Amino acid sequence: MKKIKIAGVNEEIITEVMSNGLRVFLLPNNKVKNFYMTFSTQFGSKQTEFKIGSEKKVTKIPNGVAHFLEHLTFKVSEDIDATNLFIDLGSDVNAYTTFNHTCYEVFGFNKFKENLVTLLDFVQTPYYKAKDVEAEKGIICEEVKMYEDEVETELIFGMFRNLVHKDKIKNLVSGTTKDVNSTKLSDIETAYKTFYHPSNMFVTITGNFNPEEALAIIEENQNSRVFDKPQSITIKKERELNSVVKDYEEIERDIEIEKVNIGLKIPLSNFSQLKLDPKELKVYINLITNSMFGRSSKIKERLVSGNIITDGLYVSRMYLDKHLIITIMAETPYPKRYISLMKEEIKNITIDEEDLIRKKRVAISNLIRCFDDIEEVNNLIQSDILDYDEINLNLYDTYNNLNVKTAKRIATKLNNNATSILVIKKCDK
Repeated sequence: MKKIKIAGVNEEIITEVMSNGLRVFLLPNNKVKNFYMTFSTQFGSKQTEFKIGSEKKVTKIPNGVAHFLEHLTFKVSEDIDATNLFIDLGSDVNAYTTFNHTCYEVFGFNKFKENLVTLLDFVQTPYYKAKDVEAEKGIICEEVKMYEDEVETELIFGMFRNLVHKDKIKNLVSGTTKDVNSTKLSDIETAYKTFYHPSNMFVTITGNFNPEEALAIIEENQNSRVFDKPQSITIKKERELNSVVKDYEEIERDIEIEKVNIGLKIPLSNFSQLKLDPKELKVYINLITNSMFGRSSKIKERLVSGNIITDGLYVSRMYLDKHLIITIMAETPYPKRYISLMKEEIKNITIDEEDLIRKKRVAISNLIRCFDDIEEVNNLIQSDILDYDEINLNLYDTYNNLNVKTAKRIATKLNNNATSILVIKKCDK
């Protein structure tokens, strides 16, 4: 057992690696009555082409297999679904798949050991039959159709398709109905064997529990299982161009108020001369974009007060292998005016010392508050492992050490990059 201190917040995360490679991260909080446990694999919708160990041949599986596998994992036996096991324990279980991982999560108030053992058991005891794969296709296809009918899905993934040439963020996490129907039992088995090995997974537990007991439970559970020797996984990477696929697109949908998504595609090489740690660069970019386009930004206030947008601006950032993607979404009755104002704002992305100081204070306050929220801090730990393969111990110090000179240099690198605009228009009647 190893304890790692998080600078500035008076917290320690307990971590241990099991003999089979499974990593465990624990953050007890006796101020709450419940616990939140997650069991995550570094397998998401983007990992569809890969090499295992020393193999020369690239293995390819259909888009959406990670999500398909998430569905099937809940089947414990012919007649039992894992959901029912947790209902009997008085707990809630769920799962979700992202671009880069799949997470199984449990919220509970009591019977900690039973919940933890059940979580480990159902995820690590696959029950996949060909007939189950076929039966699940109809359910998942209905889910895919529901996603495809949502305007928000089109706004997000339509933008990704217009921004990237090859990166797999342009594909729905669930895959298309064609992808789902083409998935075979062998694809599921290959994905599970490759990505659900303990060495590619990690457990994160936050809330009210005894960390010594948690480690004992996990160790006992894992030692009762036999796993193949871990092998390296090499994900095939495509060379993504700096240009966008489309710089403008309009799509008609049955909506009352039009929606606009503006996307920026920024080569990470733009920032190489700054020689910043990736964690530090990410903090700067988050603060700068929040200052320019966030809830308390000047442009947001101007657009809302002028009735140009109905609510707010929704900013997201995504880091690809060689690019930073920033998207800014809004609902607007005046899309042309909105786009014109936003283009001007994007040309002049900057931050002054007053804004930086204010954003630093808010960020530090949110960081401290985060450790009192067992779900939020669990997600923070997961994000660190997925993004950096380690816990970011110095986030508090990074915030404190931010300076306006570096921030301004980074802001200049966000201007005048490849952009794309997607407008969801009202159908002509």
